[in-house]
Amino acid sequence: MKSNKTLILVALEAELGAENVAILSKQCDVRMTGMGKLLSFEATLTALQEGDYDTIINIGTCGSFRHPFATVLRPKCVAQGDVYIDPQSVFYSEPEIIETGDEGCSIASSDNFIGADTSESLRRLIEPYDCMDMESYAIVRAIRFYASQRGVAMPKIYMVKVVSDGCDGTVDDWQTRIERLRPTLLAAAQELLSEINRPER
Repeated sequence: MKSNKTLILVALEAELGAENVAILSKQCDVRMTGMGKLLSFEATLTALQEGDYDTIINIGTCGSFRHPFATVLRPKCVAQGDVYIDPQSVFYSEPEIIETGDEGCSIASSDNFIGADTSESLRRLIEPYDCMDMESYAIVRAIRFYASQRGVAMPKIYMVKVVSDGCDGTVDDWQTRIERLRPTLLAAAQELLSEINRPER
């Protein structure tokens, strides 16, 4: 029987592929947020207003300076990128901490692809992070905002990211890369769903 307690959020259907979305939709709700922080914030709030979820999984691809293609990561520290990532800046935002993430694993969310044309100063600020995407931080903040406004407990949040590029300007072949990564994303999602739904002893 389909559960309405778990929600998977992914930026674009193209990342998972229509067939994999259909497979996962038999186990839980699946929604697309669109790319970028603003769209993902709005989509997450809309989903929460329409469903009562105990668990929310954000799954998708990411760039990384340090991890090879197809590496599966579960970030614990989720930081806001762009002008908000510099601790010396007046715009600095404290990272969000996801208790379900792997210790020491971090992600920074930017509204821009990190690539060869990214300034050296910004690259130095982002390099300490394991990976980068465009949605994670906004999704966590939307969940926290919703819970605080409604006075309810926050759903448990999981982040699952698969490395698609090295933040080196190779994002032009992203479509080809994500097609190769779809089986990895599906397997990671199914493994996590099994872990979440495993009966407690």
